Amino acid sequence: MRAAALSLALLLVLSAVAGAVPALPDGSDALASDASGSTGYGPSMQVSTPNETDEETSISVLGIPQGSATRSTLKTEYVELGSGLAFGSQTTDVRLESAAVVERIEAAGANDRRQQYLLQEVSAIEQRTITLRTRQQQVIAAYGSGELTPRRLLYELAVIDAEARELQQRRERLQSLVESTPGFSISSSRFGNIELELNTLTGPVRGHAASVLNGEAESTRFFVQSGADSIELSVIRDGTYVRETYRGELRLGNGGSFSLADAVNATEEAYPTITELRIRDDIVGNPESDSTRVTIEHERGRLVAFVDSGSERVFKEYQYRPIDQVTTGSETSAVKDGLELTAHRTYPGGPVRLQLNSTSNDEPVDAQLTVGPEGGRSSVVGRTGDDGSLWTLAPSGTYQVTAIDGSSVVVLSVDPTPTPFVYGAVNESALGNDSESMTPTGVLAN
Repeated sequence: MRAAALSLALLLVLSAVAGAVPALPDGSDALASDASGSTGYGPSMQVSTPNETDEETSISVLGIPQGSATRSTLKTEYVELGSGLAFGSQTTDVRLESAAVVERIEAAGANDRRQQYLLQEVSAIEQRTITLRTRQQQVIAAYGSGELTPRRLLYELAVIDAEARELQQRRERLQSLVESTPGFSISSSRFGNIELELNTLTGPVRGHAASVLNGEAESTRFFVQSGADSIELSVIRDGTYVRETYRGELRLGNGGSFSLADAVNATEEAYPTITELRIRDDIVGNPESDSTRVTIEHERGRLVAFVDSGSERVFKEYQYRPIDQVTTGSETSAVKDGLELTAHRTYPGGPVRLQLNSTSNDEPVDAQLTVGPEGGRSSVVGRTGDDGSLWTLAPSGTYQVTAIDGSSVVVLSVDPTPTPFVYGAVNESALGNDSESMTPTGVLAN
């Protein structure tokens, strides 16, 4: 981050866009706010009802169903000196520890001592991986219960991500040392399993949060939603919509015979549209692993899916969708004071396009937009620019978009579209049901 940004304050700050809300037991779409107040502007005329046929929803996503969601927030994260230094200190400590581990092994005199150290350090990485997974479960639970702020959740996930990446590099170095040690070996499948386990503790969104903390990226709006041992994160970065989801209840492990072909089939069944648009794919796994990683490059982006051998379902995904490849067809508009504001809708946490035009000549209008819960506090999300268009993330539940151009103001109320879940409303109790019950359904996760 630029020095000017670092001088703004000493602590990591997240400005609310949509307040943190628990999942409502009655299935209401209402969005609570963590601050009171309103825009104070009169109502705009809602001029159109959205067409429910939305091409974007044809690409399925792994998400947290309404009945499993515990809390959802949409926040802007800024890098600031205090948190950035603390994050850098923690990651540096792990890096120095790795260097010390390698130096100790290389300095071992006798070959049997070297072998002993190698076995110890490989086992240590396996134990650290278990510890990181437990830590992830704890921070997700703390966020869902309201004990942890969204800011702190992102920080903790970023730290877990950074440590897992460092352990991955340590694993690679240890594997190289094993291969160069005469008369000694550790199975490649063991190293492969460590790699897959560490992969499930990293992700592109939490990695981007780490970049913000390190000052390597600008402030960014993050969508966060939690469930029981589940977390969903999304962001728009560098012109690409990026999401990552982890659902612990879909991870059983110890599935016995589960081949790479089985993992590919499970992925294809979960993502039929992506399968149709596939350009190339890559599979990483082995028969002894609890999970398999399937990567599919397709015409509208990239999918990375982790398939569990026990449930035989995708339990973690990354999706990368260039904004210019995102197609939305469901829209709603409002007109007031010579302005027409249109939202090309999407599901909670998805990319929504906001368009502002003049009603007199239909020309685009460059103006500031704010987003927030109805009747609650809104936050600035950016300007529409010369083309009158702005991409941002959709909050959970009904939200309000306000455009202000001089003395002209237009306010638009927007309901997110149903989320195209890969497994519909599947939860842990449904894992034994047949595939017919897993048909994707439109469910709003609040």
